Amino acid sequence: MKILQINKYHYVKGGADVVFFNIMRLLKEKGHQVIPFCTVRKQNFSSEYDRYFTDAPEIRELPFWRKMANVFRFYWNVDAAKKIECLIKEQRPDVAHLHNIFNGISLSVLPILKKYNIPVVISMHDTRFICPSSEYKLYERCERCLTYGGLLCGLHRCYQHNFMNSWMCAFEMFHKERLFHYDKYIDKYIFLSECYKGMHAAKHNYFQQKGTVLYNFTRMKSSAVAHRGDYLLYYGRITEEKGLRTLMRVMEMLPDVRLRVVGTGVLSDELRNMRLPNVAFAGFKSGEDLVHEIENASYVILPSECEENNPLTIIESYMCGKPVVASRKSGIPEIVSEGETGFMFEPSNAENMCAVLRRALSVNNDEYMRMSEKSYIFAKQHFSEDVYYERLMKIYNEAISK
Repeated sequence: MKILQINKYHYVKGGADVVFFNIMRLLKEKGHQVIPFCTVRKQNFSSEYDRYFTDAPEIRELPFWRKMANVFRFYWNVDAAKKIECLIKEQRPDVAHLHNIFNGISLSVLPILKKYNIPVVISMHDTRFICPSSEYKLYERCERCLTYGGLLCGLHRCYQHNFMNSWMCAFEMFHKERLFHYDKYIDKYIFLSECYKGMHAAKHNYFQQKGTVLYNFTRMKSSAVAHRGDYLLYYGRITEEKGLRTLMRVMEMLPDVRLRVVGTGVLSDELRNMRLPNVAFAGFKSGEDLVHEIENASYVILPSECEENNPLTIIESYMCGKPVVASRKSGIPEIVSEGETGFMFEPSNAENMCAVLRRALSVNNDEYMRMSEKSYIFAKQHFSEDVYYERLMKIYNEAISK
């Protein structure tokens, strides 16, 4: 099968990009021809198909005058439509799988895919179909746009409190909902959690009718027998919505507990400057170095205060036989079994997090090893490559047969 994979970035910037590359590698290993379609970026990995990639600078980061000059492309990238039509004519893909397309590739590719009868599947990595700025996933859910439409995003400056960017996001939502009617071009929606499927179905019934839940998978594997390490591990973006400030307060309350923080982000300097003696910052790590960090931790902690979808942090930890301690938020309770594969606490609640961590750290070694085994078994049953591939091909075939 020839499978077109469409994503804004052809390098790893966030979790959606990790999923994008994982899927492409999996499909290639299964014998399929995989064709990426992305935007041109200097950070991109090389590809034999990059001659088709579309030009699309990061418009939200441009100065005002350049932003105004590129504002139309924010909604409708004419170059992307031309490039993908050229690709389709030459490569003739059987199905298109979309990931992150907004603010770069845009919805302009959908009519071209429809013109050539290419079935379309889209993975719903975030909430851009129900929230103009996708800030819906941050902190407490805002459902104003479900009732009143996306223009409230502009009025409330929802996107990073920026007037211009918020109004651009608001009009982009108005365009795709009221003028473009994107659903007529999409055959299947892939949700990464039941929670996110429910969020979307509350706005439009077609998300329920065409939607299916498929958890992410991980290629991360541990060669070591799981053991109980001597520190807590947080890894991921060091940003406000991930609950790192709350976690630091908890570490002040637990001076005898060690925490290692792996990752980078805008809060890095602020948290380092707190100079907590029991907190170490290890910077960005990946591959075997990251696996080593996970293997030698006691628990991986995910203190998120945002609307998490299907966190790769938990999936990867389980695959290494490592139980987790995480906030009870959005899609997390779907994949954390209390006392079996980990423990949960109330988000943004330092006292509750502290109490739950004390409980987790107090379990005896036999109980800990039982949790470790259950975490690994859960991962193999729900997040393995074989399970994912079988279900993904079923989704593709359903889209093709429509």
